[in-house]
Amino acid sequence: MRRATSIRARIGAAALVLAALPASPLPLGAQVRDTLPTIMRLPADVAREVAGLFNATTTLRATDQTEIPAGRDVQGDVAVLNGPVIIAGHVAGRVLAINADVLLRRGARIDGDLLVVGGEVEGAELATIGGEIRVYHPPLRYTMEGDLLVPQLGAPEVADQWWRRFERLGRDNANRLEIATAGVYNRVEGLPVRIGPVLYRDQGWGHIRFSANAIVRTASSFSSSTPDVGHTVLGEVRIGRQFGATVGGRLYDQVEGVETWQLSNAEVGLATFLFHRDYRDYYGRHGGQLFAALRATENADLTLSYGDERWSSRETRDPLALFDNGLAWRPNPAMDAARFHVANLTLRIDTRNDTFNPWAGWYLLADYERGTGAIDLAGVTSPGVRPLAGGMTRYQRAFFDVRRYNRISPSSALNLRMVLGGWVSGDPLPLERRLSIDGPGTVPGFDFRSGGADDVGTCTTAVAPAGRPAQCERVGLAQLEYRSDLRISLSDVRQGERRTRFRADGAWIFFADAGRGWLVNAPGTPLNYGRRDFPPLSTYRTDLGAGLDFDVLGIYAAKALSVPREPLNVFLRVRHRF
Repeated sequence: MRRATSIRARIGAAALVLAALPASPLPLGAQVRDTLPTIMRLPADVAREVAGLFNATTTLRATDQTEIPAGRDVQGDVAVLNGPVIIAGHVAGRVLAINADVLLRRGARIDGDLLVVGGEVEGAELATIGGEIRVYHPPLRYTMEGDLLVPQLGAPEVADQWWRRFERLGRDNANRLEIATAGVYNRVEGLPVRIGPVLYRDQGWGHIRFSANAIVRTASSFSSSTPDVGHTVLGEVRIGRQFGATVGGRLYDQVEGVETWQLSNAEVGLATFLFHRDYRDYYGRHGGQLFAALRATENADLTLSYGDERWSSRETRDPLALFDNGLAWRPNPAMDAARFHVANLTLRIDTRNDTFNPWAGWYLLADYERGTGAIDLAGVTSPGVRPLAGGMTRYQRAFFDVRRYNRISPSSALNLRMVLGGWVSGDPLPLERRLSIDGPGTVPGFDFRSGGADDVGTCTTAVAPAGRPAQCERVGLAQLEYRSDLRISLSDVRQGERRTRFRADGAWIFFADAGRGWLVNAPGTPLNYGRRDFPPLSTYRTDLGAGLDFDVLGIYAAKALSVPREPLNVFLRVRHRF
C-alpha cells in the first residue's frame, strides 16, 4: 500500500559503522565495483600544476602570512604557502595561494590569474582580477626538498589507515589473519564477516597471493540447526606492478546482489542498518571461477573470467535495524534455482582527473556475459513476463555505463551519464540477470518498488511477485547534472590576521533523469518491444531535482515529471550521484 503523504523521505547512505573494518571486495563476474571514496582529495593534475607554479615563482615567494598593502606594486608573480594572503595593493602577475585563504581588500588589483588550493577567496567583488579565479578546496599534501615543493600524489588517506600500516610490516612475506566484512549489511545475512588467513609474497617481478576465508553471517549462521557459513578461497599471481597481467582462480559460496550498479555497497548497508530499508535483492552464488586481467595503461584494464556456478534463492531474515525494527522486511524475491557456466569480458576505461570529485574526463564500464546452463526451479514472475521457464537456457547479456565530466568554469561542472544494458540474444534472461530502473540511484523522483501494474521501472505487469523483483530484460538511463561550488564560512580578522571559525565546502546541484526498463521476449504484454526497437521517449520515467552535496553527505529533493501525482521525494546520499 502506498502512503498518501505529500513528501516521502528515504535514505540512501553508507554503512559508517562498518567502515572501521578493512575489506577486500571479491570481483565476481560482471559485478560493478564499488567506487565509494573515503575523503576528498586534490586531483593529481592540479597538484602537479600548483607545485610547478610555486617552484617557478621568483618575484615573491613566502611560507607564512603575507600582506601586500595599498599603494604597493609587485612586478611579477606571488606564491604563498600556508598563508593567509591579504592583498590591498597591486600584483602585476598571478597569485598562487597553497593551503591558505586569500582576503582581497577594496581596490586590490591582480593582473593575472588567482589560483587558490586548500583555502577560499573573500572579497573578490571588491577587487579587480585580470585573469580567472580558480579555487580548489582540498589541501595540497606535499614535502619540501630544499627549496622545491614536491606534491604527494596517490591516495595517502587509505595508505595511512592503521591496518594498511600493519599490512606493510614485512610486506615481502606478509602472512596474517584477516577479519573483514565480506559484503553489505542486508536483510538476508545481516552482517557477513570474513575470517581466515592471507598469504602474500612479493617476488620483485610481481606478487603471489592466497587467501582462504569462512563467511559468518550474523543473521543466519547462529540461528538454525544447520550452520549457514559461506567461504571464499582465492589464489592469484600478478606479473608487473603498476602495469602487468594477473591470473588466478577462486572458489566461493556467498550471497550476491542482483543489481549492484545503482547504489554503493555502503549506501545500501546503512539504509538497511539504520532505516530498515534494503534497496537490493539477493541470491546464493556457489561455485568456482578462473580469471585473467590485463592492465596495460594507467587508464584502462581488461578482465576475462569463466565460472561454474550454482544459483539459489535466499530467505529473508530479521537482522537488527536501529529504526522501525519492529516492521516486517520486504520479502527477498524467489530467484531461479540453476546451474550455469558463465563467461565475462569486462573493459574499464577511466580518464577522470580524480575518482572522488571528478571535474573532467571519461569513465566507461563495458561488460559482456554469456551464460549456458539449466534452470531447475524457476522463480516467480508477473504473468506474461517470460514463457514457462526451466530446462536448458543459453543467454547473452551486455551492460554499458558511460560517464562524461566537464568543467565549464572554475566553479561549475556539467556531467552526463548514460546506462544501457540487458538481453542481447538467446533465451530469456534468468531472474539473477534481470534489471530495473527504480529507486534513488536511477530516477529518484519515483519511490523504490512502489509502482503499479505495467510498471516501466521493474517491468511488473498485472500482478507483482512477492518482493517485487527486477524483471526487465533491457534498461536505458540518462542522467544530467549541473554542479556549482558552494562555500560556507564564518571568520573574523584581528590585527591583520584572518581566522576561520567554521567552514563547509560543497556544491549545489540541479539534475534531471530519464529512464525505463522493457521486455523483449514477452510478446503480448504492453511492456514488450521488438529486439531491435527502443520504447518511445514519451514512455520514460522523468524527474527534476536539486540538492546540496558536502562531499561525504548530500541531501536532495526530486519530483517526478512523467507522473505528476507522485509526491516529492527527499533522500540522502553519501557520495556523488555518479
